[in-house]
Amino acid sequence: MKFKPKSIKNSLTFSISLFATLTILALGWVHHYAVRRAVMKQVYKTQLITDLKAHQSELLITLEKAIETSEALADDPAFIEWFTSTNVNPKTKEIALRKLNYIHKELAYPTIFAVNSSTKEYWCENFKLLDIVTEEDPDDSWFFNTIKSGRKSTLNFDSNSILNQTMLFVNVIMGSPDAPIGVAGVGINPSVLIEQFKKNKPSENAHLWLIDDQGKILLSERTNDINKNLDVLFDKDVVSGILSGSREQVIREVDFRNEKYELASMLMGTTDYRVAMVIPQDDLLGIVNVIGYNTIWLTILVFILAIIVSTLLAKNISRPIEHLALLTKRIADSKLNTPVKNKLIERDDEIGHLAKEFDSMQKQLSLTISRLNMANTDLEHDKIQLESINNELKTAMEKASESEKLTKAFMANISHEIRTPMNSIMGFAQLLESELQDDPMLKNYSDIIIENGNQLLAILNSIIEVAKMDSGITKPHMVRFPVNQVVNESISLFSYSTQSNVKLINKCEDKEETIITSDILLLKRILNNLISNAIKYTSKGTVEVNFHVESDTILFQVSDTGIGISTKDQASIFKPFWQVNNDSSINDGAGLGLAISKKMVEILNGEIWVESEPGVGSDFYFSLPVSKK
Repeated sequence: MKFKPKSIKNSLTFSISLFATLTILALGWVHHYAVRRAVMKQVYKTQLITDLKAHQSELLITLEKAIETSEALADDPAFIEWFTSTNVNPKTKEIALRKLNYIHKELAYPTIFAVNSSTKEYWCENFKLLDIVTEEDPDDSWFFNTIKSGRKSTLNFDSNSILNQTMLFVNVIMGSPDAPIGVAGVGINPSVLIEQFKKNKPSENAHLWLIDDQGKILLSERTNDINKNLDVLFDKDVVSGILSGSREQVIREVDFRNEKYELASMLMGTTDYRVAMVIPQDDLLGIVNVIGYNTIWLTILVFILAIIVSTLLAKNISRPIEHLALLTKRIADSKLNTPVKNKLIERDDEIGHLAKEFDSMQKQLSLTISRLNMANTDLEHDKIQLESINNELKTAMEKASESEKLTKAFMANISHEIRTPMNSIMGFAQLLESELQDDPMLKNYSDIIIENGNQLLAILNSIIEVAKMDSGITKPHMVRFPVNQVVNESISLFSYSTQSNVKLINKCEDKEETIITSDILLLKRILNNLISNAIKYTSKGTVEVNFHVESDTILFQVSDTGIGISTKDQASIFKPFWQVNNDSSINDGAGLGLAISKKMVEILNGEIWVESEPGVGSDFYFSLPVSKK
């Protein structure tokens, strides 16, 4: 449903307010989008990796120190001698355990350990044999996984029931990874690392993880995430991108917990472990959200101001128009004595021009109405006279119509009445001709009688034919027939009657046979009349007959090189009893041939026309609607 204000005031108020609101919204959206794009570009380019590096640097220092300590312990000669000897020297064992205890106290690690791969003895600080590791004990799986990994150093986050503490363990193989003699390492209090996580988080909702090369989370401030695989949290493509990506990478717009997050990851020094950070987009776009809120408030403020300004502006425009509308209504009620306000006429703007024109119109209208009242009086008198003339004209038209009907009836009747004695005259003339073969003079007279009688009979037949068509007796009889055959028969009919210096040409001989549906007798008569006329008015040259089929219309053409017809006479040649006044013309007919042809064409719902130039020749055309089915 369209909003259609009922006044200019409301329309202007609505239009201006809507325009201002949409403009602010559009500008705000463009600004919001531009800032968002710039912020996100900066985030992707530097911020995420910078934040991650800040976190990774502190975490790497802690882990590298732990790895160095574990590697030094794993390479200690006392431990190597102890774990590889079949007969253990008690003094060597004491030196090794003393060194273990010393490192624990000096570096303040929660625990420090060494496990013999032969005896499976798990030694820790304070000269304590903590456990004998077995593959059946789930708490000992870290040892066997470290041996099988084939890597010098590994990490694992574990809750040890014997130590009754959860720690991040750094494990270093003693000896060669291909032939390990044991595992040594330290345990790091995860709370220290988690504090570093929290310290370096770029936002409250961000997550920082330490993950291994299999996508397992080894360390997180959220204990529920520890030891989870990344494929539980992300799509396979994201996990694959994290594990197989470059040293530093950013993955944009990751789906995480039904929200859009940005993800950055980087390798921990030369290890295979990665630090990964995921942060919600909304946390990165705080300034963008502020711009969005400011845009909304600015739009509301501008909308209110636009309503106030547009209302005042609309009043300044609508009040003069309302006054002029009132004057128009009073003028419509024939009250022309209400003047236009002077303050409107004195204005120099468009409304002032309108008021001046309105005042001028009011004065002119008053003058015009006075003149109209006078003219109405004269018009009433003329109306009475016109009614009298119309009545006389109607009577005259009725008499003319009756006269035309009587004329046609008279012509039809007189044609029939003349036909009977003419038949007798023609009969006796033919008898005389056969009896007067020996007298050339009398035979010539009888030939003249017969020739003129035939002409007279042709004229009578034409008159009767015109009368039939005028009265509606002639109806078309539609049949299917080959139009080529009709053209050939008509040309054959006149081929022996042409003079030697006139050539009758059939331009349809090579055309493909065309079957149409029309009245074959009327078509033949139209063609015969046109060909006969063309031959009659052509003393030398050619007479050509042709036709073309276009869609549902067939166009016939009869052309000659005869005397031609002037432009002023071309509009009259199809009228009954009309002949061209031309000294070179042959006026031996009644002027009905073309009139009859025109009526026949019209009976077949067609058109007939001529194109001619005096002294050059004539082209007669007629088109008929036909069906080729």
